[in-house]
Amino acid sequence: MPNGNLEDHLFAVNQDGILKQPLTWPQRKNIILDVAKGLAYLHYGVKPAIYHRDIKATNILLDEGMRARVADFGLVKQSREGQSHLTTRVAGTHGYLAPEYALYGQLTEKSDVYSFGVVVLEIMCGRKVLDFSSGSPRAFLITDWAWSKVKAGKVNEVLDTILVKTEDSVSANPRAIMVRFLLVGILCAHVMVALRPTILDALKMLEGDIEVPEIPDRPAPLGQPSFYNASGNTFSISPALSCLRLPAGDMLRKKYAKN
Repeated sequence: MPNGNLEDHLFAVNQDGILKQPLTWPQRKNIILDVAKGLAYLHYGVKPAIYHRDIKATNILLDEGMRARVADFGLVKQSREGQSHLTTRVAGTHGYLAPEYALYGQLTEKSDVYSFGVVVLEIMCGRKVLDFSSGSPRAFLITDWAWSKVKAGKVNEVLDTILVKTEDSVSANPRAIMVRFLLVGILCAHVMVALRPTILDALKMLEGDIEVPEIPDRPAPLGQPSFYNASGNTFSISPALSCLRLPAGDMLRKKYAKN
């Protein structure tokens, strides 16, 4: 594709250390909607439904108009008639894997929804899914960080500063739309399957056809450690990150692809 993949443009400096022109809000909005529509087609537009299993920034390609296309179908699984989920070997990329899939191999359409939510948060926050910048064992997932900030009423600290600075006052309340997209991302990446929307409902929320429900709490598993971010806010590591501590012989396929 002419403009490579999403990760090439998403962050201020790419993997080669080259300063990139930041994505504009219209570009980010269109990319999120394009990916949602692509997933909706996979889940509901074909029979049997297809689960992608590896939705991430490097697997979203951009055409000459910066419109997104979901790519890399090497890990897809087809659903089975009448089954609520598939139990399968786990494959995918750390940070983007839904907890129930990473830990138990339970794959549903909402496993893709979780990964989509992570991508939405990367786009809206301008930060990578896994933050190891502190150089300490307190690295955490973007899902935990964004959820804790929003629940604390600090939405402005979550949105990419570039988006906030370039807010278009001529548009119809663009900040409200950006916040809506952010909340949909957090909801899609909820640790509990039942509390995630389907991709069709997520798309309706993004387009403003239905309201985004209140962001629910996230239960912390027994014995799960709590950590502190730079602002002193307490939050817990998501079960999805615990897959990083599985034995070396586990079924997770580590994919730190450099496309």
